Amino acid sequence: MKKYVLTLACASALALASTAAFAQQMDPNMPGMAGMQTTKPTQAQGIGIVKAIDTTKGTITLQHQAITAIGWPAMTMTFKVDPPALLQKVKAGESVRFTLHPAGMASTVTAISPAG
Repeated sequence: MKKYVLTLACASALALASTAAFAQQMDPNMPGMAGMQTTKPTQAQGIGIVKAIDTTKGTITLQHQAITAIGWPAMTMTFKVDPPALLQKVKAGESVRFTLHPAGMASTVTAISPAG
């Protein structure tokens, strides 16, 4: 019985020590860990097809491919465009490359050009 208790105590102590060491290793405030923290990018690149342009509202509807940098699947979405003059560079039905400032449903296209 004493041997069993001693074995159990040693195993518990070892488990606690390794858990504490692991937690210390993964502390994001440790020196050198700052570059490994996950942050959302301030810009993302996309490729898509222009579905609609509304110059009055300053928006563009794009059917875009997945944008992995921000975890978005392929979808069709309407974006605000800033500056609105960018809308003069493209037309509906055209394949485009674009840059956006990701902010969920309030994301803004900040650059756009024909993909060809």
